[in-house]
Amino acid sequence: MQQPGPGSNAAAFAPAQDDVFARIAGRYDLLCDLFSIGIHRLWKRGMASAIAKHRGDVLLDLASGTGDIPVRLLRGGGAPRELWVTDISEGMLAIARPKLEGLDAVRFALLDAENLHQIADASIDICSMAFGMKICDRQKVMREVYRVLRPGGRFYCLEAARITVPGLHTLYLAYMSWCMPLIGRIASGGDRSAFLYLLRGVRDFPDQKTLAAELLAAGYTAVTCRTMTLGIVALHEAGKRHSAAS
Repeated sequence: MQQPGPGSNAAAFAPAQDDVFARIAGRYDLLCDLFSIGIHRLWKRGMASAIAKHRGDVLLDLASGTGDIPVRLLRGGGAPRELWVTDISEGMLAIARPKLEGLDAVRFALLDAENLHQIADASIDICSMAFGMKICDRQKVMREVYRVLRPGGRFYCLEAARITVPGLHTLYLAYMSWCMPLIGRIASGGDRSAFLYLLRGVRDFPDQKTLAAELLAAGYTAVTCRTMTLGIVALHEAGKRHSAAS
């Protein structure tokens, strides 16, 4: 993964320089619960439910982390014939494996969402990504996902957004700037980068309308957006044109 360019990677995260997720993998689930007061579970459940309505033979989950989205898909009966659980961090996948091992549909792979060279063109029915886009070069991820999707395939992206009530988003960011360093320092054993990336990503990630426009500009069609919890996060769904031409 290359050094992120200005504005393309909201968190300015460069994994080659900081293997932070390997360091916090064992505490990542706890951090998610603490930072969101457990609400992330509802967001992810909503994403899994949306994906299950468009079942395909092959599903690629990017930035799977500890496996939250794949686990919810399997619990909800939305498992495809092949379910790829992937991440750039082997440490995160090591936490996900015990949750999903032994299931015939599940495949694990160490993958960089910005460069899916291991995945063939037009081979994926559904691609999903939850809370990973903020630490990636968005344009690279969108191009790669579009390439690997089959015509008519769907891309689901759950990510930070903007609260739609005027002034409330500013208060939310102020709260996050106060509580995230405090909670993160305690839960991560003083690892500053563990929460600085997340805070920067939440603060600088584009609003839901801008992300939808970026998806359209990248060639996707039928782009929709559903805000959750007043707009703290948003679930974007986008399709690849049925024509093979991009």
